[in-house]
Amino acid sequence: MKILIVSNSPWRNDNSFGNSFSNIFEGMENLEIANIYCKYGKPNTTIVQRFFQITEKSLINHALKGTPSGKEVFMEQEEQVKIDDGEKAFNAARKHKSRILYWIRTLIWKLGKWKIKELIDFIDDFKPDLLFIPIYYSGYIHSINKFIKKRWKLPCVGYVSDDVYTLRQFSLSPLFWIDRLCMRPTMKRVFSWCNPVYVISNIQKQEYAKIFGDKFKILTKCADFSPANKPAFKKPDTVLKLMYAGNISKGRFEILARLAKDIQELNANGQKFSLDIYSLSPLTDKQKAQLNLENCSRLLPAVSYQTLRALQAEADILVHAEGFSLRERLAVHQSFSTKIVDYIATNRCILAIGGSDCASIDYFIRNQSAAVATTKDEITMRLQELYERKDLLEKYAQTAWECGEKYHQKAAMQAMLADDLTAAIENGKD
Repeated sequence: MKILIVSNSPWRNDNSFGNSFSNIFEGMENLEIANIYCKYGKPNTTIVQRFFQITEKSLINHALKGTPSGKEVFMEQEEQVKIDDGEKAFNAARKHKSRILYWIRTLIWKLGKWKIKELIDFIDDFKPDLLFIPIYYSGYIHSINKFIKKRWKLPCVGYVSDDVYTLRQFSLSPLFWIDRLCMRPTMKRVFSWCNPVYVISNIQKQEYAKIFGDKFKILTKCADFSPANKPAFKKPDTVLKLMYAGNISKGRFEILARLAKDIQELNANGQKFSLDIYSLSPLTDKQKAQLNLENCSRLLPAVSYQTLRALQAEADILVHAEGFSLRERLAVHQSFSTKIVDYIATNRCILAIGGSDCASIDYFIRNQSAAVATTKDEITMRLQELYERKDLLEKYAQTAWECGEKYHQKAAMQAMLADDLTAAIENGKD
């Protein structure tokens, strides 16, 4: 079985896309994958056999200099990716969330000549059986998918992890709503191509089924939750060690700053808690000071995935946070963080902070698999409960592990995926 996947990012085990998709496909038999990607950088994974890269810089160079607008890319064992001007410009747009710069990027792809012989030869040589579509909120990605689907007459299976269609969003910017309304027909068309479509949460499945019909299945990051693979529960220390790792949005910063402040107050008569925060997110000096409180909390640089997993095993409590603002609650309403399965597989207590209308927080509440604070004022209450009743640490770790056994077992998920991919290919031959 050969599947082709068009992605924004290069497939790397140290970025969110590569880490999640490697986890989903790793170990599946009789499977070959090729990846066409549209951003800067080199791939770094053993899951994928072949790669092809097209970027807006290469499209511009093709127009100005006549150089190929895409090329097959090969992995390098010890690779230091140099950030070029094109990537710097894109990162600036992403940092400042400039809608105009995103539209300029879309225009480059609209006008650029990417339907080139090199791309066609690459796909002809790979001979895919199926197009697996990560359903990004991106017009040019789906222009490539449309071209491939139509020319090679491939069946499609979709995978969506964010709300890319509904109008259940919050923004005061008219540019946001113009963009959202203009993109809806594209997203609707992509959903129509795919059967099944995998989603990331039960809330997302229910809401999209009402719009597009009953063709949605839940597919999350997964792990081996067999009894032999269960890590030993770590008996709590005198000082309970909390840990957070990941991006820090405005809403998440507010939660982490409140958590650090609450810990400082609870430690007033002797240290009870410590909090380590690992992140690459750019923060101001004032924000850094709010997260660096002596003998209470530390802001640390991000570490590799392997190191992170080892640090999680040393913690007593793993923190999951989603912003409380209306904008952030609506943005993650359907989403389920990829970190959650890693947390569950560590067999540690989880402290989940966020609104109950967020899919991830709803998951923890429904399954009673974490200490949950649905308001900022509840954070201190949950901390006090966990300190005074340390038996809750093991209780929450156990119920979380049982969720892993029930919902995220790798063997079961990959069996479902293999069956669905096979059926899609067979149905595509009719």
